[in-house]
Amino acid sequence: MGRTQLHLVDAEGSDVLPSIKAGVESAFAWTVNTYPNLDPAVLAEWAEEIGCAMQRNKNTHATPRRYAYAAMHGRVRDYLKTGASRETPEGSCSELEKWAGVDNEVQTRIDRRIFFQELTTKLDGRDQEILILLLQDITSASGVGKALRISEAAAAKAIQRLKIRIAFLLDGSKTTMVTQAKDFKKLCETKG
Repeated sequence: MGRTQLHLVDAEGSDVLPSIKAGVESAFAWTVNTYPNLDPAVLAEWAEEIGCAMQRNKNTHATPRRYAYAAMHGRVRDYLKTGASRETPEGSCSELEKWAGVDNEVQTRIDRRIFFQELTTKLDGRDQEILILLLQDITSASGVGKALRISEAAAAKAIQRLKIRIAFLLDGSKTTMVTQAKDFKKLCETKG
């Protein structure tokens, strides 16, 4: 990330004095390094406000650098002391999801789709075709047979083999997606 450029001007838009500019830029760099968890954009805004105020009162500061450091440190200290920098979590995750309108049904469908896509990548060509047909609600042996142009008996045997391969993949990989496996069992209950 590049170095942040400060736009140090007074109220009329004129550049601040070089001594004020050097002092504020130095104080800003020190603050960014000392407080890395604070947003640099917020720190830059404070530095620019301090630079503008210093330019307005330019004859009252003996050492602009020391004043800029003290002003930046004071701003950060006040910010941290007021608690504005702390995020306070409100409610539980389910309450926040309810408030935001998150639909659990949508998440379940997304999880199921990801599960079957991953499953499809682990199967060979014929098994992939059968799985896709099953996911499209073509679950009967006759429907699968017509789609693949094979006999109904061969389609029933292929569906049975696919079920065995999927069960092996689920048990062999120690998958924790129990609900998706149950959904798959329901899906694969062949009709007729």
